[in-house]
Amino acid sequence: MKRLNTFFFASCLASAVCAQSLSVDGFVEMSGAGHVGDNNPFWLVSNKHGVSSLDNNAYLRAGLSASKTFERKWRIDSKLDVVGDVGMERNFFIQQAYFDVYYKWLGLSLGSKELSFPLLDSRLSSGSLVVSGNARPIPQVRLGAFDYVQIVPRFALKAELSFGWFTDGKFQDEFTSKANYYSKNVLYHHKSFYMRIGLPEGKWQWEMGYRLDNQFGGMKVDKASGKVYDVGCGWRRYWNALIPQPGGDDTTLGDQIQYEGNIVGSEFFKLTHNGANHSFSAYLENYFDDFSGMGKLNGMDGLWGLEYSNLVFKPVNKVVLEYYQSTNQSGPLHGLDFDDMALKTGGADDYYNNFFYTGWTHWGYTMGTPLAASPVYNKNGSLKLFYNRVKAVHLGVSGDIVEGLSYIFKLTYSKTWGTPYIPTPDVLDSFSAAVDLSYTPRRLDGWMFNLSVGGDASDVYGDNFGAQFTVRKSFDIIKK
Repeated sequence: MKRLNTFFFASCLASAVCAQSLSVDGFVEMSGAGHVGDNNPFWLVSNKHGVSSLDNNAYLRAGLSASKTFERKWRIDSKLDVVGDVGMERNFFIQQAYFDVYYKWLGLSLGSKELSFPLLDSRLSSGSLVVSGNARPIPQVRLGAFDYVQIVPRFALKAELSFGWFTDGKFQDEFTSKANYYSKNVLYHHKSFYMRIGLPEGKWQWEMGYRLDNQFGGMKVDKASGKVYDVGCGWRRYWNALIPQPGGDDTTLGDQIQYEGNIVGSEFFKLTHNGANHSFSAYLENYFDDFSGMGKLNGMDGLWGLEYSNLVFKPVNKVVLEYYQSTNQSGPLHGLDFDDMALKTGGADDYYNNFFYTGWTHWGYTMGTPLAASPVYNKNGSLKLFYNRVKAVHLGVSGDIVEGLSYIFKLTYSKTWGTPYIPTPDVLDSFSAAVDLSYTPRRLDGWMFNLSVGGDASDVYGDNFGAQFTVRKSFDIIKK
């Protein structure tokens, strides 16, 4: 896969160079992080697209990107982004390698690309509940309208679907102990649909939509028993992932299969008011992994947020305040384990966990909200999530101190009760904070200096204090 992604990028770059007008950019980035206490602080680890570690670490990162816009509204984008490091799971890896083709509103993306939920502020939010940008990218083939397409003046749509594959099978094997299990050769599927009502530059906008993601195919390796359960990766698996089919006929797993793979999704609602110099939004992302959650039988579970932007007052130009809850999980009982009355409850959803796959994770990091502690924190050699029942309040603030010097401040307080099946004896508290300072001097074109300082007082993440310093140089190679 790495060779294929590199070939895609090299082919695109070569074709772009032969064109009459193009843009080729590059960057080099160096970073080092250290801490005292149990781990690097939570907000120095989370929502970094997996380029992070609980341990002291340093890396050198470099990338090249090429873009070409043609007549008749064609566009080609590509990027190669590699990381060499010490203190992480791998000493060298390709973080991004993609080749995108766009015609008008339709896009086709091939390869590995850092993605976050576009309707939330990824810098300040605690993170989307399905794909937050907390874990390493998944190589995939994406097709759709990635940005809103204006159907009529007050109505816009965007939609996409993709298939991809997880790349962490070897990591899972190395991480898990003999008493646990892991999965490998796992495939990925995503589809989403969003609509926006209101003029693009109007005072009021209403956005809503759904996304549905899926782990499917592959095999489960039970180290305790030595058994291997292989459901395969044939075309039937892709079809069942694209259009979920009730009922399982796989003799390997018997009647445990209800739908193909580990399905997760969310419903999103956002109302925005735009003023002359400010905007204000209120939103809800409702997470589900079955019909009970989709029908909002999970009470107050979800990500509830307020977002305020100010174009005039630079010292505080944006504030995000969020409440996250995942304690209801559609009730305490799972209907499949009890009688007909309990069958109607469909509870104990055990968010992000699955009996066949290790969980909604990639390279040890939760792909959804990082507030459900990632398996990299586990000390027992398991890749399951042991803290998915959470209540949390999160604050994110950004602004400009002086010209060229900006900041981001994050403050999070959470409580966890373990999982529906493995509750913690006591309620576990976590308090995490971080300040991020970025300096881009006018006299040093393309240079950026960043200092992040954070700390935790946590029953889950430990008592930590640490810092990360990053230097980045961006440069133009070709502009014509």
